[in-house]
Amino acid sequence: MTTYDINKNQYILEPLIDKALLDSVTWVTKKCKNSPQEPDYVAALSIKFLKDLFNILVAVFPEYEFSVLGVYCHQKPIVDIKLNKKPELGDILFVYADRREDRRKNREVILLNSLLLQAKVSKYSWMRVSDSEQHQLELYKNWPEFTYYRAGYLNGKKRNIFPKSINDGAQYLLIDENPVTNGIYAGREMFPMGCAIPDDTLYINNSLSRELVNMLKFKSGRTFDKELYKTDDGWSKMIWDLLKIVNSKYSKRRNAGMESFHRKNECVHYYTENMGNRTLLDGIEGNEGVISYEEGVSVVLVESRLKTQWHD
Repeated sequence: MTTYDINKNQYILEPLIDKALLDSVTWVTKKCKNSPQEPDYVAALSIKFLKDLFNILVAVFPEYEFSVLGVYCHQKPIVDIKLNKKPELGDILFVYADRREDRRKNREVILLNSLLLQAKVSKYSWMRVSDSEQHQLELYKNWPEFTYYRAGYLNGKKRNIFPKSINDGAQYLLIDENPVTNGIYAGREMFPMGCAIPDDTLYINNSLSRELVNMLKFKSGRTFDKELYKTDDGWSKMIWDLLKIVNSKYSKRRNAGMESFHRKNECVHYYTENMGNRTLLDGIEGNEGVISYEEGVSVVLVESRLKTQWHD
């Protein structure tokens, strides 16, 4: 989608996404047998939120085709950064694939963006990172070279991400655990879900809805290379690692009453007529027909293209 089209519709797009996120928080609160935990909210984002997001995009941008696919994973990849504790890579990964036509070369061009989030449930619009969580903060602040430690077939592989500093592609996600507040706490704005830059004290910088809109505009998040097997960029390699893991993974979340289902089940994949025959995941070689129970980060994959560009 073009930035112009998104800017033109942001006044309605952002509040609609915010409402869908609040509905997801309320849904998981009602559905859980016990008090919702971080994995339950992540499950709601990668399952319940999908249909709402798809319907919003189709309604706001009728000139575009869309595919919205979600995979829920509870067991996160663990990496070794040579500290006493080993951090998770994250809880949920949002990926946007903007498919465009290159008329000069008569081929499709794909622009890719990513947003990796570490989820934290919070009563307030801020949270101090505890001493026991400093290893996670070290990963997101300084990106030391890491080795996959609990990531299935990736175990032992090293990744080195540059620059060694905070970037918009990896943030914390603070979740308001009380949906009754409707995103408001003590007269101060607090969103159902808000993003925070990694720091010793986390402060909500943007609502998740605005961060997702900015990701669609490539204003936030971090881009990654299309060439899975040719890239030398550490960030791109990591994102493709995570996508390869979830490509054929089964998902479930018992506390929220979700039984095991495959990622290709239509209940977690919504698409317009001409977008159902391919996704970014289907383009990953070597995983077709394989059932994986390896650790992975939950993924929400959004893809778009202009209707007039392609005729399947």
